[in-house]
Amino acid sequence: MSVARPTADTLPRDAIDTYLQLALRGDQRRAVRSAVDLLLNGLSASVVITELLAPAQHEVGERWHRGELSSAEEHLVTGVSQASLEAVGAASSRPRGTGLVLVACAEGDWHALAAHMFAELLCEAGWQVLRLGPSSPAEDVSAFIERRRPQAVTVTCNLAASYLGTARLVDAAHAHGVPVLAGGRALDLHRATHLGADGWARDSSSAVHVLDQWRTRTPTVDPRPLPLDDAALELDAHAVEIGWRAFEQLEARLLTLAVHDRRRRERTREHLVQTVRFLAAARLVDEPEVFADFRRWLRELYAARGVSEHVLDVGARQLRPLVTEVDEAAAELLAA
Repeated sequence: MSVARPTADTLPRDAIDTYLQLALRGDQRRAVRSAVDLLLNGLSASVVITELLAPAQHEVGERWHRGELSSAEEHLVTGVSQASLEAVGAASSRPRGTGLVLVACAEGDWHALAAHMFAELLCEAGWQVLRLGPSSPAEDVSAFIERRRPQAVTVTCNLAASYLGTARLVDAAHAHGVPVLAGGRALDLHRATHLGADGWARDSSSAVHVLDQWRTRTPTVDPRPLPLDDAALELDAHAVEIGWRAFEQLEARLLTLAVHDRRRRERTREHLVQTVRFLAAARLVDEPEVFADFRRWLRELYAARGVSEHVLDVGARQLRPLVTEVDEAAAELLAA
């Protein structure tokens, strides 16, 4: 679930830059203090989250994608933001929550910070919230739902490769008669509906609005498992095997790849596996643009790191016959 940003400019102009400078230096104490001070100076927790912490995380992600920050630096800032979020939540005064909502990340989605921000915003809006953390396995969530009987389950999905995990969480909730509200960067209304969700929210504000409506009019859910495309399921299940086979063939064809450092070779193999997973994701929601978006993202990533697009093109050619064995329609997406 993305975080809605108020239109009013309520922060000091340099607040985000100051916060990021502190976080990138690893000065967690002062970075956390800067966030909490805003709260003590009269801003609400929701404004601190949506106007400071969420934009700062987004900026760090963009800088990493452009190759301006390393993964270590991105992880450093994420850790500082996690600490800041916990401090802001602990320091804020909020109403006693009513109506239990579970906040879960789709299985395979490890971007838990956005879900944590969303959970804090639900608390600010008067909901009782249980946050289940990253990559929530559907079987465990099902058992948890049976014990705690929430009014609703919210699922955040920030990567299309986690569509299958999203659908499994929907099935887990529906088996107990509990409706699901889905959101996150990788979803829109069409995609969420394809994965069986009972509602979709663009951001935290619209999510609160939908959940408030569900307080008095709970959607009727179908307890039967969602029918999903068999070929897409098989493609996802064999993604690692297909990606590794394609990498072996790619390495044999590109001598330059063989002399790359171990980390770059592992990344190339990982991206081949991701390519198969995103093909499966596009087929699951019947939307080719899902895969096209991933390919654009990957090309930008390679360009920012000085890696030739030739590696991507040859890799796609190695993948195509292997993908064809499982799903010809996915192979056509790859060729396009």
